Amino acid sequence: MNARKGIRALVVAGVAVLGLGTAGAATASAASAAAAPDGGASWSSPGIASVTVDGLRVRTGPGTASGVTGLIYQGDEVQVLDWTNDRTGQRWNQVMLTRDSGGGLPGGYVGWVTDSYLYRS
Repeated sequence: MNARKGIRALVVAGVAVLGLGTAGAATASAASAAAAPDGGASWSSPGIASVTVDGLRVRTGPGTASGVTGLIYQGDEVQVLDWTNDRTGQRWNQVMLTRDSGGGLPGGYVGWVTDSYLYRS
């Protein structure tokens, strides 16, 4: 699991260095996770996932136009309830927090996060 996280971080960092920006990094990250033997962040059913970054924004709906209600942090676990793609093809997951977040959201809170920063083991 740690090796995959390390590889994913290197891919995202490399894309950022190449100047592809956040959208390119998200696409590269999702592509590397989808290529993982166990499916990585490519969801075939709801399940538990871990957050891979600090300060992941939890939103009221899928997409960056939706309001931010709080933050979750690396290592936090969430229950993936549902998912959808926005108009650009970015995948968004509806999640329920399994415990209180350091960002002020209570355990059991339901919101939306981008799939790019979740890891399913």
